This record gives sequence, C-alpha cells and structure tokens, in this order.
Amino acid sequence: MTTLERDYRALQQAHNQLAGRLQSVERRLDALMAAQAETRSDLPSNAHSVHHVIAREYDALVEQKVQGLSRAAAHQQPRDAPGAVPRMLWHMGQICSVLFGPDEPDGKAILSVLGRSRLDPLAPQAGRLSDSAFDLRQRSAQTGLPAHWDFELVPGEHLDQEWQEPWPSCDSELPGQFVIAPAYLVADQVFSRQRVCTGLSIPG
Repeated sequence: MTTLERDYRALQQAHNQLAGRLQSVERRLDALMAAQAETRSDLPSNAHSVHHVIAREYDALVEQKVQGLSRAAAHQQPRDAPGAVPRMLWHMGQICSVLFGPDEPDGKAILSVLGRSRLDPLAPQAGRLSDSAFDLRQRSAQTGLPAHWDFELVPGEHLDQEWQEPWPSCDSELPGQFVIAPAYLVADQVFSRQRVCTGLSIPG
C-alpha cells in the first residue's frame, strides 16, 4: 500500500466519522422540532418531520455509500471507452434499483449486479449498504404516510425540474438516459428529487 493510499483511507475514515456525528446531531435536532410540531396545528406533522430526516439520510447514503461502493467496483474494471456512460454512474443506478426497488434490499443482489461473487472483498460493504437501506425503508413505512422511491423515467425525454435533476457531472440540457437514484416521494410531495444520468445515447 502506498503512502497516498494510506492517506486517502485515513481521510475517508475521518470523513465517515464526521458524517456520522453530523447525522446524530441532525436526528436530535429533528426530534426536538418534531416534538414542537406536535403542539402546533400550523406546523407539519411529526410523521412529515421523520420523512425529512429519512430523505436527508437517503441523500447521504446515495452520495457517500452507494457512490463509494460504485467507485470501488468501477476502479477494479477496465477504463470506460471514450463517449461511454461512466461505469460508476451505471453501477450506482443498478445498486439503487436493488436497494429501493420492489424487492427487499439484499447484499448478495448488489454483488450480482456488480458482477461480483459472494466472496468478493466488496461483500461486507455491500451488506452494510443493504442494511442501511432496509432501515430507511422500515422507518419510512412505520410513519403511516404513503411514501415510495420513484424510478419512473422515459429515456430520451428532458427532465422535469420539479422532481428530477441531473447527476452533478451530467449536462442538465441533455435528455435523461437512466435513473441513478430514485426520487423519494411522500404523499405526492417530493422529499428528494430523482437523480438522473443524462446524455445523447441510451445504454444498451
């Protein structure tokens, strides 16, 4: 292992610890806000407050853990051909479809969409990611409000800015190709917008 790799891993660990502490503080703050909301009729319900927390944790899960696993998987494969859809973004979309699709999240299914075996070094990371997604889905269902992760997309059409947005590295002027991360909708309200890979060609 090189010095640069050790420094990167140490920095990544410190970042993860800081993100964990931030989430803990946000949860305590949201609990206080929810308690206050219960005493006032002009504020959103406690259930809505919980969904705001879930949406933020979902965004963090995608941006940190899903992207991290996708980057690790893509790093171990040949470089993308010029003009091709970045392999990391494609992996992210496949992982999110396992985590937030119709079936319960499963670490083995994540490895399968990445083309990895159950004994792959990425298996523990995939298992932890699956557990985190399962926790979010359980907490969402327990609120009693209708909520779901929405993958609906018509490839080749431009995005609806009300509930869709391009992934940061994608061009907002180009049509959508595939969903990277689904939207999180609660009682038809957008709590987290759908993140989409845009481009001119549709992956085969």
